[in-house]
Amino acid sequence: MSDRARCACPRCTIRGLMGPAIIITVGLLLLLSEMRGSFFDFSNTWPVILLVIGGVSLASALAPMTGHIAPPPPIVPAMPPPPPPGTNPVWQPPQNRQGQ
Repeated sequence: MSDRARCACPRCTIRGLMGPAIIITVGLLLLLSEMRGSFFDFSNTWPVILLVIGGVSLASALAPMTGHIAPPPPIVPAMPPPPPPGTNPVWQPPQNRQGQ
């Protein structure tokens, strides 16, 4: 499990409904194509999927963000300390440890 807090604001809640809304829409369109025949064929009704995606996107954009939990800032690795003054900062290959 993740220890990350989930946001429960209305905007994030509506955005989380995008996948289920698309699956239900595709299921209903396929059901209509099986029941009604040629007019409700899936090739004629695919714009309905785009309308559902647009509707859910519009609803999430208009929803308030009260109680929104922002994601934590990314962890940036620390920079190595600068070389001491008077040393050559150019990389040198490691020395052969067998004495050759």
